[in-house]
Amino acid sequence: MSLISKPTASPNRIEMLVEFLKTNNKKYTKKDLELMFSPDSGSVFKEVYSVVEMLNLLVIKEDIIYHNIENKKIKNKEIIKRSLFNIEDIKNYNFNVSLTWFLVQNPNELISFKDNVGNRFLRDLTEQISDTEFTNNARFQHFVYWCEYLGFVNKISISGETYLSPDPTHAIKNELELNFKKGERFSVKDFFVKLSSFIPMLEYGVIREKVNSMLRDGLSLPNDTLSYSTSLAIIRLEQQKIISIESKSDAEVVTLLDGTNNKRISHIKYLG
Repeated sequence: MSLISKPTASPNRIEMLVEFLKTNNKKYTKKDLELMFSPDSGSVFKEVYSVVEMLNLLVIKEDIIYHNIENKKIKNKEIIKRSLFNIEDIKNYNFNVSLTWFLVQNPNELISFKDNVGNRFLRDLTEQISDTEFTNNARFQHFVYWCEYLGFVNKISISGETYLSPDPTHAIKNELELNFKKGERFSVKDFFVKLSSFIPMLEYGVIREKVNSMLRDGLSLPNDTLSYSTSLAIIRLEQQKIISIESKSDAEVVTLLDGTNNKRISHIKYLG
């Protein structure tokens, strides 16, 4: 079970507990923290605490709670994201597979914020996965809140109803700012190999490769074609002059899907 199944453990509550553990030098037991954060009812705290523990951001020594954060100078969102995207931690696997599934959705098949997507999730990943944490709409909406927090979704209002569009633009932009050098130029494959080491749900990432092998016909794409959501992000980042893209005839290329005039590109440069 991942954080999807803990609907009261919202991103802002997780950040609050992480910040407290980072900055407070006093000694507290779990019960002390529960009384401080949730004096009237401990149920909310228990879920928040369990997620922070699941993300391996705290340790217990002789009943005292301590943070387990290597670099306290990093912003809380980055600390949480790095822990959540840790591919070696099986506890985060369900969330990361679910996020990857969301990112490969075809924009022509809209998902409503009111949907219960459990059956769709299982259908899309064929017989290779037998269970889902999307057992009700509340869990799915909680998942969407986390997608918003991490920078992977847009909400679109149509005739008074909210629909969801997978869009990793903000998540990719954040990683470029943190981990890429201004002026760096890559082949498309090398660009995504580096990017997916931080966001393994994107092309060439470990989680994306795993999910690609599960996808039903109609969702799977050729290896040299970027998903609609990734293509959208690359197009938007180029329009914002954060990256530039090139197409050299003598180089390996991939296809960007924009729904009309698909473009073949070979290199990406980070402009800063």
